[in-house]
This record gives sequence, structure tokens and C-alpha cells, in this order.
Amino acid sequence: MLACKGAPARILDVGAGEGVVSLRLAKANPDAVVVGIDYAMMQVRAANRLKKKEQVLNCSFQQGNAMALPFSEAAFDMVVSVNSIKHWPDPARGLSEIRRVLRSGGQAFISEADRSVSPEALLAFSEHYRAWYIWGALMRWCLRNVVFGKSYTAEELKTIAIRAGFSDTITQAAPGPFFLLVLTK
Repeated sequence: MLACKGAPARILDVGAGEGVVSLRLAKANPDAVVVGIDYAMMQVRAANRLKKKEQVLNCSFQQGNAMALPFSEAAFDMVVSVNSIKHWPDPARGLSEIRRVLRSGGQAFISEADRSVSPEALLAFSEHYRAWYIWGALMRWCLRNVVFGKSYTAEELKTIAIRAGFSDTITQAAPGPFFLLVLTK
């Protein structure tokens, strides 16, 4: 998990969903302030329930839109977004917003499913990703056509990040059929 060095940081999780990543970041960085936003109010409520259950005090959740982040310029030291960007109507605009709210020298960590995943790697991943209510073949179809099919390749997302104003971009493989894009403002 990412831990910030130095002074207490402000960390933003865009597309926080049920809050799992935000809460892990808050626990790993007890002197930081972590804010998770999600477009769906249902997800924000679920994240707040989990926060209360886990008794994490340095994290908050609110409804927000990646296309128009409700924060001032340079408000955050770090921004993360995990498996969310494929759902944004305009990824370049969302990444521009992330760049806007990052302080100079701040970093964004964008993790996403790799659309170019091989059939073999997807099959191996699907064996570990089971839901009792979905038959295996249907699960693989959903992963291929919905989760990975609607996503990006690392190079596509890197190109979008450059269009959004980031010049310092690093892509690397992540565990499973995913990649991580590290962007520095």
C-alpha cells in the first residue's frame, strides 16, 4: 500500500466505491487526511458504513464527479484511482481535473484493468475471481466484455494522460491482468 513520506499528506481517491482503498490508505498513513469521492451516493453510503465499522478517523467520503472535482487547485499531495477511469465519460477531462487538484510535484496513481490481457491471463484471473451466483463461463464473458472490454491498454491511457497535461508518465504491470500508471505534476 502507498505510504507518504514527510509531512502529513492530503490524499484523494477518485472513484472510491465502497471505500476499501481509501481506508487502507488512511490506515497506512495515519497522519494523512484521505478523501474518497464517488459518483454514486449508494457507494458513498457504503463507504461511510465501512469507515464507521473500521473506526478510521482520518478518512472521509463524499459524492463527487471525476469530471468536475469539488476541490481547489493544488489541494492534494497524492491522487489514486483504482479501476474507475473506464467508467468516466471523458477520461482526458477527468485526468485534467486530477492534475488541477494535485500540488506541484504531486503524484497520481491510476490502476486499471488491461484491455490487452491475453485469454490465458484472463482465464487464470477468473479462476480466482468467483461469485457464487455467477456460472464460470458467464463470469469470464463479463470480465472479457464488460470489465476488460470497456477498459484501456496502458499505452492508450498514457496517451490520454499526456493529452490531459501530464508529461511525466510511467506505466508498469500490476498484479493480475492490470496496469498502473504513475503521473507526476
